[in-house]
Parts: sequence; C-alpha cells; structure tokens
Amino acid sequence: MSLLRRYILRELLGPCLMAFAIFTFVLVTGNLVKLADLLVNKGVPLWDVLRLFSLLIPSLLSHTVPMAILTGTLLAFGRLSSDQEITAMQASGVSLWSLAVPVAAAGVVASLLLVFVNDHLVPTSRFATRKVLEQIGIRNPAAYLEPGVFVKEFRPYVLFVYQMDGNHLAKIRIYEPMEGRPTRTILAERGEFLPMPDTKQVQFRLYQGTSDEPDPRDPARFYKLEFASYTMTLSLDTGRDPSNLRKKPKDMTYRELRGEIRELAAQGIDPSPLATEAHRRMATAGSGLAFVLIGMPLAIRTRRAERSIGYALSLALILVYYLLLLGAQSLAGQGLAPAGPVLWLPNLLTVAVGLLLLHRAGRR
Repeated sequence: MSLLRRYILRELLGPCLMAFAIFTFVLVTGNLVKLADLLVNKGVPLWDVLRLFSLLIPSLLSHTVPMAILTGTLLAFGRLSSDQEITAMQASGVSLWSLAVPVAAAGVVASLLLVFVNDHLVPTSRFATRKVLEQIGIRNPAAYLEPGVFVKEFRPYVLFVYQMDGNHLAKIRIYEPMEGRPTRTILAERGEFLPMPDTKQVQFRLYQGTSDEPDPRDPARFYKLEFASYTMTLSLDTGRDPSNLRKKPKDMTYRELRGEIRELAAQGIDPSPLATEAHRRMATAGSGLAFVLIGMPLAIRTRRAERSIGYALSLALILVYYLLLLGAQSLAGQGLAPAGPVLWLPNLLTVAVGLLLLHRAGRR
C-alpha cells in the first residue's frame, strides 16, 4: 500500500508543478504591463522595478498554489482513470478512500504552506511594496484611501470608504473617537478627494449625508445634522517618510489583525471588514485541501485525460469557488453575516461535494 501511495503522489506532483508554472507565468505576465509602465512612462529606476517584481511573487503564490493543486489533481486522476488504472486498483481490493489518503495529505501540506504564505509572506511583501512606492515618490495622498479599509493616516479620524473611482468616493464613513465621549460619526453617500499640493493636508468634500454635532446645551451629547454638502480639511499623520508608514489590514499578520479588531471594538467602531480579512486568509489557505478532495472524484467520474479538459474544468471550479468567496466577503464585510462561518462556507461546500462524489465513485 505504501508503494501505491508513493505512486499516486508522484503522478500528482508532475501535473501540479506544470500547472503551477503555467498559472504563475500568466499572472506574472499580466503584472509586467504595470511594471513596464512604471519603468517607461514614470521614469522609475530599473532596480526599483525589479524590487517591486520580486515583492509581487508572494501575492501570486496565494492564488497560483490552490489553482495548481486543483488542476494537477484533475489532470493526474483524469489520466489514471482514462488508462483504467483506477479500475485495476479497485479490482485488486484497493478502495478509493485508501487512494484519497495521500491526496488529502498533500492537500493538508499545501494548506499549511498557504497559511504561512497568506499570514506572513503576503502581508510582509505588501508592506515592503508600499515602502518602495513611497521611496520612489510615485504616491500621492489619495493612495492612502483604499475601498474596504480602515484608514488611520488622517488623525484623529478613522476613515472607511466602500467604493472609490479616482478621487470620487461612495458610501463614506468617518469616525472621530473621543475620550470619555461617544465616537463621533459622519456618513455620506458620495464625496470627492481634493489633494492640497505641497502640504500635509487633504480636503474631503462630502455630499448627502449626516454628521454628529455637539449639542450646544450639552457638549457630551450629539445631534444628527443632515447636509447636502460638507467640507473637511484633514492632516496626514505621516508625510512622505516611508519609515512612518502605517500598516493597512492587508499588510498585517493575523495576530495584528486580531489586535486591531479588539481596539476598534473598544472604540465603538464596527470591525467587520477586519474580521472579514482575517477569516478570508485562513479560508483561502484551506482551499488547498478542499480542492484536492473535490478534484480527485470529479476527475475519476469524467474519465478524461486531455489537458484542455482538465484546465477548463479547473477554471470553472475556481470561478465558482471565488464567486462564492466574493459573495461571502461582501456579506461579512458589511456586517450582514458573521465573518467566520460565512467565509468558510465555500470550503465546506467544496469538501462536502467532493466527499459525496468520492462516496458515489467508490460504490461503482
């Protein structure tokens, strides 16, 4: 049995490595266009572009590893099934559940690797990338704003924007934590970001919203002020010094995210977007195991060894998985569903379908 399991792993390793190389090449090629723009149109030195390219690799791994595992599993077991090797193994008394053991073990190893990549390599490389971008001077204050991220660079305010298109913002939330008093909140349907050149200040012009304003008779209390237009001038907490950069949620490790969640909750701010990011990382890491468990029985049932079929089926499954994940992120990020259960739901559904297909394939 140990010999058979080693054979299965060898058959699995080759297609996985081939798929990994192909997917990595495709994603790298797509990003080379952006890097070429920095080099050609913005005059960024070649050395800095090469640094950005090297820092890009960890982020690609978080996508290419799960995709390669699924594709490799489909190709490997598609070939074994089409060559009747699976049938021969079953005729010799070897159950599909026994064959699934080394495959599941490979999936567990891949998931553990992805935990390290998602929780350490990717945040570290993202933060290092931001520092490089600051050093080469291609950033402007607008870059501090990112949809779905709590921004603390404009102290004493905490900003959160749901949508952003250039300098045009939508669904804006601005919090002002106040010691000994409730957190002041400003909400706006839309707004625009107006940089103030040669200063450490930026201007927000907000439209159609409400603002908490101190009650003149009792400053410790607020009343809601509805406005058609509201202008704020804010100061950047950091200038252009890369050493003063603050980490965004995607730059943080899981432990740092949990600390931010506790801090925001203590200030009366809904930390759902941060909880969503924390659970998303762990859930996408678990996709390694989920993909091998659904890829093996699906390949056996289709009995097709052609690589084109394997890649097409793999892309279809990946598309469905990430659509489910995006839907879960949307629900969790807006606080409509608890982040933990809803973000792990795509993995649970994938595993459940895989085990069901494996059970049915084993009865044939």
